[in-house]
Amino acid sequence: MPPSPPLRHLLSFRRRPLAPRFLLLPRRFSASASASALQAATPPPSSSSAARLAAAVHGSAASGDFAHAIRLTKHLVRASSSPSHRPGAAGAAAAAALASTSASPAPALGVLVIALSQMALPDEALSVFGRLRELPALPACNAILDGLVKAHMLARVWELFDEMLGRGMVPSVVTYNTLINACRHQGDVAKAWEVWDQMVARRIDPNVVTYTTMIYALCEEDCIGDAEGLFLEMKEAGMRPNLYTYNALMSSHFKRDNIKHALVFYYDLLKCGLVPNDVIFTTLIDGLCKANRITEAKNIFLDMPRYEVAPTVPVYNSLIHGAFRSGYAQEALAFFQEIIRKELRPDEFTCSIVVRGLCDGGQMQVATRFLEVMQQSGIALNAAAYNVLIDEYCKSGNLDEALVTCTRMSEVGVEPNVVTYSSLIDGHSKNGEMEIAMAIYTEMVAKGVEPNVVTYTALIHGHAKNARHALCEKLGDGRSCRTRTAVIHYLLQKE
Repeated sequence: MPPSPPLRHLLSFRRRPLAPRFLLLPRRFSASASASALQAATPPPSSSSAARLAAAVHGSAASGDFAHAIRLTKHLVRASSSPSHRPGAAGAAAAAALASTSASPAPALGVLVIALSQMALPDEALSVFGRLRELPALPACNAILDGLVKAHMLARVWELFDEMLGRGMVPSVVTYNTLINACRHQGDVAKAWEVWDQMVARRIDPNVVTYTTMIYALCEEDCIGDAEGLFLEMKEAGMRPNLYTYNALMSSHFKRDNIKHALVFYYDLLKCGLVPNDVIFTTLIDGLCKANRITEAKNIFLDMPRYEVAPTVPVYNSLIHGAFRSGYAQEALAFFQEIIRKELRPDEFTCSIVVRGLCDGGQMQVATRFLEVMQQSGIALNAAAYNVLIDEYCKSGNLDEALVTCTRMSEVGVEPNVVTYSSLIDGHSKNGEMEIAMAIYTEMVAKGVEPNVVTYTALIHGHAKNARHALCEKLGDGRSCRTRTAVIHYLLQKE
């Protein structure tokens, strides 16, 4: 049987000096000037322009137009940012501008706390917050707590919340939603229930966000029964679950391979009049593909236009992966062509999936050329795609090509990681080339890459085969149980 048209195109890479048209990305995807370069080209604001911006912030805050005040404040922060400033200076400069342009700057400084939190600058937000004599308005308190959660500064969340309570803050449902989300990130369901009980004790009713966040927390800790019970309680309270509520439950069932229950929730959301979005479709298609139900996944994919939802790269990634896993390489490559045709930008996951699929099908040279074309087209690649190739070359005994691939990835700016080095060490150890294996290990350590159990196990087995007992025992000393087991197994065989 002749190769499929997409595969035939890929095979022709070896004969072409340039990339095939269907793999070349539009020019607008080529590398652009970096954000740091653009920032360096932006002159620092004059004191008069900063004063005008600060005055505008005060005016908007005084009139109650806080949305506009936040936008203006973000502009003030960006304008105050300069490569010559020390880290964290932008927030301080913006605070100084606001403080110097009004006799009552407190409302505007509260807006600054919100802006810095939304801009993912939690340290600067904390710095400004710490200098406020009076507790800012509740929205600023909620914003900084939320910013800390998003920055995973979870211990600081609870410290600051206690400080706020001590300074007289009266929490709202938004506050408690943020705290429950902090518990979710900590994986602490018991604490999340404690926060829930505190909220109820203050006579604050949970809203859709509260229920949904709690359901996510329960699902992520595999408490699916409790999550479904809370979902029913939510509906009985007359509250309408949103798409994110359904997505939490669907994702949890897919992870448990309970496809039937996941689809029940999907059809329930349709029955309730909700319109699925790209998040729902990604969860559905990915779950079905991982369950090797590629036909159903494609049917859901074809249903997306009916809901006016455009396919995204994550959706295509799931379809490509599912098609390769199901043995439909032609369809997988067709989905990749569709990404290019629709002028979407493949990501590093797309490339890793395609490389893995091609290697599993024995098309390693095609996979190598594919990565070259992606790199030439400006696609950001990570180590995972190269690691697939290196591992396959090592397993097939083509160690020279594995080393060439490792060199190539370094040349294009992708640094080898522990998986890269472990594959190379394992391949050379199994081939009896222990001097090269140890040289790779030495380079790995010199570059600050921490060896793992796979690395040490490969070296131990390699040295054991070469009867280097002392070094074998040294490598196993203080390592993991699996590594020590490898050493003991070898030594017992020698007794």
